[in-house]
Amino acid sequence: MKLTVSLKLQKSVFYTFFTLSILGSIAHAQSLDTLKSFKNQKLDEVSIAGKTVGRAAKEQAFNVNVIDAKKLYNSSADLNQVLSTTSGIRVREDGGVGSNFTFSLNGFSGRQVKFFLDGIPMDNFGSSLTLNNFPANMSERVEVYKGVLPINLGADALGGAVNIITRTDPNYLDVSYGYGSFNTHKASINMAYTNLKNGFTVRANAFYNYSDNNFKVKVQPIVNNQTTPEQEIERFHDGYQSATAQIEAGLTGRKYADKLLFGLIVSGNDKDIQTGVTMEQVYGARTTNSTSLIPSLKYKKINLFVKGLDLSFYTAYNTSRNNFIDTSSVKYNWLQETVSSTGGESRLSQLKNKDNEGLFTANLAYQVASHHTIAYNITKAIFQRKPSDIEDADNITFKYPQKLNKSVMGLAWQTTYNNFSATAFSKLYLLKANSYESISVNNNPEYQATSTNTDNLGYGAATAYFILPTLQAKASYEHTYRLPEATELLGDGLYYRRNSALKPEKSDNVNLGALYGLNLKNHQINLEANYIYRKSDDFIRVDQSQVQPIDRQYINIGKVTTNGVEGEIRYSWMDKLTASVNMTYQSIIDKEKFITSTNLSGTITSVNLNHNYRIPNMPYLFGNADLGYGFNKVAGSSNRLSLNYSLNFVQKYYLSPNQLGNGNDDLIPRQFAHNLMATYILNDGKYNISLECRNIGNNDLFDNYKLQKPGRSVFLKLRYFISK
Repeated sequence: MKLTVSLKLQKSVFYTFFTLSILGSIAHAQSLDTLKSFKNQKLDEVSIAGKTVGRAAKEQAFNVNVIDAKKLYNSSADLNQVLSTTSGIRVREDGGVGSNFTFSLNGFSGRQVKFFLDGIPMDNFGSSLTLNNFPANMSERVEVYKGVLPINLGADALGGAVNIITRTDPNYLDVSYGYGSFNTHKASINMAYTNLKNGFTVRANAFYNYSDNNFKVKVQPIVNNQTTPEQEIERFHDGYQSATAQIEAGLTGRKYADKLLFGLIVSGNDKDIQTGVTMEQVYGARTTNSTSLIPSLKYKKINLFVKGLDLSFYTAYNTSRNNFIDTSSVKYNWLQETVSSTGGESRLSQLKNKDNEGLFTANLAYQVASHHTIAYNITKAIFQRKPSDIEDADNITFKYPQKLNKSVMGLAWQTTYNNFSATAFSKLYLLKANSYESISVNNNPEYQATSTNTDNLGYGAATAYFILPTLQAKASYEHTYRLPEATELLGDGLYYRRNSALKPEKSDNVNLGALYGLNLKNHQINLEANYIYRKSDDFIRVDQSQVQPIDRQYINIGKVTTNGVEGEIRYSWMDKLTASVNMTYQSIIDKEKFITSTNLSGTITSVNLNHNYRIPNMPYLFGNADLGYGFNKVAGSSNRLSLNYSLNFVQKYYLSPNQLGNGNDDLIPRQFAHNLMATYILNDGKYNISLECRNIGNNDLFDNYKLQKPGRSVFLKLRYFISK
C-alpha cells in the first residue's frame, strides 16, 4: 500500500512555494532599485583581515565543531546526514526519508543532546521540524558543542548541543528541487528582502519532502505463525511527506532594535508505519500525522541604553496536533498476506494528542571591563497535553492532567585576553510535572495522579589558550542535569510507553582538546584531537521489551561511565583539492551493581548482569572520510565542476548484552557506506546541477535494533540562486 498524498497538503505546499517565489522576485527587484544608487560610485581598494565567524566560534573555550553549510547547498543531504560526517556523532535512523532517528554525540543520545535554531530551543517544534527534514540550504553554519555549552544556549543538555545558524544574507533568493530513488522529491525555497534605507526585513523559508520509501529489505516473513527463509522484499507501506513554511517580518538595523521580527511557522506531515521496534513487526495500514502552528517574536539589541549592555529574547507558542490511526480489520505480513483482526494491527486506536507549549528565552550580557563580561540567561517552557481517542472514549487516564513545566537559569562570567579565554558559570534547573501511574491489582485497571518537583544546581568552567599562534589547547568541566521530556514521561501513544517515575539525569563531564592549523602557501592542514570523560547517574535510555508486546520505554539505569577519544585531519590545496578523515572511539560502561524496582509488593533488588559491560545498542567505533576535487572554467570561465567521494564506517556492535548466553549473534555487523557526488556550477553559482549516488556498493546498512536502511540510491538536484 502506498501513501495517498493529501490533496489539502499538496495545495498548501503549492501556494506556499508560489507565494514565496513571488516575494523573492519582488525582493530581488526592489533590492536592485535600492542598489542602483551605488552603480556609478567608485570604491577604493579595501583590505579586510580577520577570522571568519565560523573560525571565531571554533576557537571558543568550548569544545565545538563548526560545519560550513554553504559548501553543502547543492547536496540533497538533510542536516542529519550532514552531521553524521562529524567526529563524535552518529545518527541512527529507523529507515528512509522521515523515519525516526536517534542522535548520538560522544555517547549521549536522544534528548540528552539539545537542538537549537539560532539559539532557540527546538524541544517541541513538532515532528516536521526535525533534523531529518531540514535541508542544508536553510542554514549558514551548524555549531556542534560537545560537553559544556555557552550560557546563551539556555538548556538542560546533559552532554552537548547542536545550534543551527540560519542564513543572514540581506537580499537573496535560493530555490531548489530534487528527485531520486524510491520516488523521493525534495523542494525548498529560501529568500530574504531588506530595505537598506528603513530596515524593513522579510525572511521566508519553505521546504517539502516526499518519498515512497519502497526500498528492498531482507526479512524472514512469518506465514501461518511459522518463520520462513530470508528473502528480499520491497517495503510496501512506508510513504512519507512533510511540508514547512516559515516567515518573519519586521525591522533590522534600527537604533532601538538590531532585530525585531514577528514570525510564524506552519508545518505538517503524513507518515505510513511499516515496522515497529523490530523488523519482525510489520504493518500495512497503520499511519500517523501531525500539524504545528508556531507564532513567535524575536528581539535583539547590542549596546542597549549603555555601551556593553546586550539584550536578546525570544518567545513563542506552539500548538501541535499528533494523530495515530490503527483501525485496520486485518493484519499483514511481509508478503502482504492478511489475517482477520478485530483490534487493529497493534491495538484499535485513533489517538489524538493535543500538545500546547509556551516558550520564553532571554539573554542579558554586560561588559563590565575591557576583558570581562557577565551574562544571565533564562529559558522557560510550559507544556500541556490533552489526549483523546474515539475508539476508547471512556479511558479514565485521559482525565488526568499531563503537564510539564521546565525552567533553566544560568549566570556566567567570561574573560578574554590575546591568547587566553575562560568562562565560569552556574545553572539552576527546575522541573514540575503532573501525570498519573498505574496502581492496578489483579488486572483491574486503576490509576492515581502523580506529581514531580525537582530543583538541581549545576556549574562548570571552560578555558582555552594559544600555546603557539597555530596551536590552541582547551579544557572544560561541568556538573550538569537533564530534565525528562514530555515524551519520556508521558509516552507518545505509539512507539513509547509512559514512565512517570523518571528522574532527572546528572553527569560530570570533562573535555580536553587541541587544535592545530598550518598554512603553507597554497596548502592548509588542520588537526584536532579530543578526549572526553563522562560520569553519569540516573542515565535515561530507551529500553526495548524482549517479549510480546515488543515496545519501548525510557528508564533510569543508574550509573554510566564514558571514556572516549576522537580525532580529525583536514587538508586543502588551493581551491581545488580537499580531503578529511575522522575517527571516534567511545567506551560506554554500565557501572550500576544492583537493579532496584518498586511495586505494590515492595522493593526488589537484583544483581545487574550488565555491570562493567558496554551499554548495548550503542556504536563504539566509527569514522568518516571525504575526498573532493574541483575543476575551474569547465565549458565557461565562470563554470566549475566538483567531484566528491565520501565513506562512512561503523564497527559491529551488540544489540543486547553480549556476555549473556553462549554465542550471542544479536549484533549489527561492521558497515561501510560509499557515496559519490558530482556538481556542475554555472555562471558563478547562479545555476547548479548535482548528481548523487549514496551507498554505491548497495551494502546492507542497519541502525537501531537492526532496522534496515535504504540500499543504493540516486538523486538529481537543480538549484537557482541570486544574491544582491
